[in-house]
Amino acid sequence: MTTAPTHRLWAESWYGDFAAPDGSLGGYAQLTLWPNLGRSWFWSALVGPDRRPVVLVETDAPLPRPSTLELRAPGLWTEFIEQIPDEHFTVDLEAFAVALDDPEEVFDKGWGDRVPYGLELEWEAAPGLPDLVHGQVLVGDETIELDGRGRRFHWQGTPAWWDQEWTNGPTGVPVIASAPLPVDHPDTAQRARLERSLVATADGPTWTERNVLGGSGAGAG
Repeated sequence: MTTAPTHRLWAESWYGDFAAPDGSLGGYAQLTLWPNLGRSWFWSALVGPDRRPVVLVETDAPLPRPSTLELRAPGLWTEFIEQIPDEHFTVDLEAFAVALDDPEEVFDKGWGDRVPYGLELEWEAAPGLPDLVHGQVLVGDETIELDGRGRRFHWQGTPAWWDQEWTNGPTGVPVIASAPLPVDHPDTAQRARLERSLVATADGPTWTERNVLGGSGAGAG
């Protein structure tokens, strides 16, 4: 973790997503550190056209152990490791998540079926192409072998979730499955809606996201 500037809402975040080549499965994991608040956020989701969305939203976890990205909280253990900068990245996760009947339920009480959820994934850079992503996804009593593609990024600074609307990724393409998120300001009642969707493109399935100011449940944005 980089030494944080004095701005209260300075943050540092690591993200990785993945998709099976046939679009049957996709997901992501994101760890965001708020060193001046003494806390971490962790988001993850798993979706597919023929499965219930599985989501994990933790916004009150402690900071990782010093000099690591290993996070422990009740019902959650995860570790992000960048073995080779810009080339090889891994995410391991052992947790409990919630399987929802409707992805919009995440904006309400988020009630669903509690399920074991785990990731053992590696991202490897492929010049000129999305990363190769391989490993295992574990959800409920399923163990899914993944050999797909995905993206990853690392950013630091003051987040723009509550200040501006933006889109990252392809637009105007068919949506395979969605996993929207409420993004609540740490200090105020401001809420943004982060639309994350697994979409179909001519180059294969990928993830796209759109940030909507003041977003809430169904009909927002």
